[in-house]
Amino acid sequence: MNTQQPGTGCSAFMASHLPEFFDRFGINYTIDGPQLEYFVYDIKDHLDISCSLTLSFDEAAGQINFMTFYPGIFQQKECRYLSAVCFFLVIHHFANFHHIGNGCQILFNTRQGLFDTFYSHLKDFNFHVMACGEEDRVDVRSLFIPIATDTSMIIERAFADEEI
Repeated sequence: MNTQQPGTGCSAFMASHLPEFFDRFGINYTIDGPQLEYFVYDIKDHLDISCSLTLSFDEAAGQINFMTFYPGIFQQKECRYLSAVCFFLVIHHFANFHHIGNGCQILFNTRQGLFDTFYSHLKDFNFHVMACGEEDRVDVRSLFIPIATDTSMIIERAFADEEI
């Protein structure tokens, strides 16, 4: 099920769910210095469903820092696995945007239970717990391996007049 697909480099799982994601959702982003904030929206009504998806790039350290990942997809009907697709797309768009190559680290902090039930199952990455923190928090790491993925459909979000 998770074998590499010819021409895409991503897992069969990811390749099979990408079309389903784009049938229902779109992604756009804003730029704030080294950070990009992403927004997931329903393509039928163009309303945002995400709460917060923010990444930053520490070029000196060679690190992609996933600051927040709350895509809101799990709250939608019949969207099993689409949060994983969103995560994959956002990481690859961010890496393409910053021209990040092989070997850069992806780092974030999450709950142990969420790591066990979500992040550890993402076969297009090699996430593992680096350190345990307070309560049930863990620091997670994976090396970024670029996969030829078209992310051109993720476009910069135009600011509304009230946001300027």
